Amino acid sequence: MKKRNCIIFSVLLFSILFYKCDDSTKTRDKFKVTNRVFIDSLKIPDFTIYTINDSTDFRTKDIPKEGIVLIKYFSPDCEHCQEEAQYFVSLKDSLKNVKTIWLSGDWTTLDQVEGFSRTYQLEQLNPLAIGREINREIIDHYDISGLPFAVIYNNNQLIKTFNGSIDFEELKTINNGSYIHMPETPEDLNTMTKSD
Repeated sequence: MKKRNCIIFSVLLFSILFYKCDDSTKTRDKFKVTNRVFIDSLKIPDFTIYTINDSTDFRTKDIPKEGIVLIKYFSPDCEHCQEEAQYFVSLKDSLKNVKTIWLSGDWTTLDQVEGFSRTYQLEQLNPLAIGREINREIIDHYDISGLPFAVIYNNNQLIKTFNGSIDFEELKTINNGSYIHMPETPEDLNTMTKSD
């Protein structure tokens, strides 16, 4: 009888351990998938714009994966956008590491965007592209409800969103590499604490 109870107990114990191991593997796999989705959500989203230079397509794949990229959403007739563009150009020497993408929505024409660019001398701001969004991908991705709007990426990872005006002091710290942000993933933490 004791031997039989020991066997039953052993089988039950083995079953519980096997179930727990299997459950922890599922949990670990689920965490990996969730973590991957989260990290992917921090990357620059797919979008296409028509550029003012020659109306060619500029796409996410055309953005360098290294360095600081600011995507600036504006409207040519927005006074805040005009003031911000003017101020941005006045700080161009202290923002040399920031590559820019200036885009407007489908409610504007390329001529209006080109006029804005010429008036506020956007070509002085390391533009990767200046143009007009085609399919509202940026508006939908960020759920933009007002302008101006800007988002900053470093090495293709989101580091800051500006709903409204850009905080230029913060942008300067990003430009000179002294911007500190909290780690958002375990990988971020490992990268930040790695010793050289």
